Amino acid sequence: MSGRETVAQARAAEDAVGAAAMKKAIWRLGPFLGLLYLVAYIDRNNAGFAKLEMTAALQITEAAFGFAAGIFFIGYLLFEVPSNLLLEKFGARKWIARIMISWGIVAALTAFVQDATQFAIARFILGIAEAGFFPGVLLYLTLWFPRQYRTQVLAVFVLSNPIANAVAAPLSGWMLELHGLWGLDGWQLVFLLQGIPAVLLAFVVFFWLPDRPQDARWLNPAEQRWITDTLAAETEATEQRHGRLRLGEVFRNGRLWTLIVLFFGVVFGAYGLGMWLPTIVKSMGDFSNATTGWLVALPNLCAALVMLPWERAARRQGNIPLQIGITLSITALSLIAAVAAQGTPVLALAALCVGMSALFSTTPLFWSLPPMVLTGTAAAAGLAFINSVGNLAGFAGPYAIGWISETTGSAVWGLLLISGLTLLGATIAFVLSRRADFTVPAALRDAAETTSVRRKRSRS
Repeated sequence: MSGRETVAQARAAEDAVGAAAMKKAIWRLGPFLGLLYLVAYIDRNNAGFAKLEMTAALQITEAAFGFAAGIFFIGYLLFEVPSNLLLEKFGARKWIARIMISWGIVAALTAFVQDATQFAIARFILGIAEAGFFPGVLLYLTLWFPRQYRTQVLAVFVLSNPIANAVAAPLSGWMLELHGLWGLDGWQLVFLLQGIPAVLLAFVVFFWLPDRPQDARWLNPAEQRWITDTLAAETEATEQRHGRLRLGEVFRNGRLWTLIVLFFGVVFGAYGLGMWLPTIVKSMGDFSNATTGWLVALPNLCAALVMLPWERAARRQGNIPLQIGITLSITALSLIAAVAAQGTPVLALAALCVGMSALFSTTPLFWSLPPMVLTGTAAAAGLAFINSVGNLAGFAGPYAIGWISETTGSAVWGLLLISGLTLLGATIAFVLSRRADFTVPAALRDAAETTSVRRKRSRS
């Protein structure tokens, strides 16, 4: 057997080990982390359904509700980076469990607020409690998955967004109909019953979630070693290409601020739609709360069905910023179509299905970009910083649509504002698609492979 054949066989064997490791990790971690995010997303957005009864019961204006719904992200912004740095210090298992217990308790207690001020305070504290969860999971995934697998597991993880909305919509509509149970109003039951699962799942996280590949009993030593070596080689290749950012340099990095502006448009649309879609759909016809729930579920179900195939197609194309530009352009045009068709509920709902499918499909693509230029502690801080500053749109979106709704008498016109910001994001993405920073993953893979070979030779 020639030396070339021996090398080819060794590489094939190593690829088989890597494929087995990734298959195990994706399907053991992806759906479980997605379940946690599903619960977080429900607790974050269930105010949109509670609003159908809550505003009248507590005499909260549309603008005041939009302010209270969005102030969640101010608390989120203030504590996001410190929380992610603490996660890096204490480990994902302990810190994510702590986050979940905190937010579950606050989410459930929101059922007992008495006025707009108390509701705003509860939402602000909920943001503090949940701060660090999403970027913490993103950081956690960088400890497990090489770049070529990251968008795949991110798609599995973020798939929980539309599923959460699809599940929560009919569930919340049904809970509103339970008015009087335990002496509580329907809107109170929405907050109380949907806050409890986070507390229960926190104990599962603490006792089951492995911090690193070395801690996973379901990986054999060869698989653990493959993940560790591959990630180490990628980190070294990235640092050789972009340099190693110190913590203080992260907040002045131009590439990160560009990503933040892009992310702002994505989040503005996601939370603007998430918080106001029940109101928008209900305004299309004289629907009951339960019917509204099922109609709101439809665009989210479409998004859930589309996300994984969309991610696979985008990954095959290779230029991720270009794919983001396409998805955001489709989102913007679909929302414009929904406004144009507001007199025809079937067409408007169909346009919303297309728009939300494209918007949600953008998220896993976007979060594959920051690790291309960040490593180590800079990645922990940078991921949290992008998420926290970009998530200011989570405050601006609900509040702006609340103001538009109060001014025009219809939340539907807020879709045009979302459309404009997603078009801005699309423009930035198209510009990034021409930048070498985000469009040469093959070069990084080659560098990583060279470094990996060098590491193995040094060990042997």
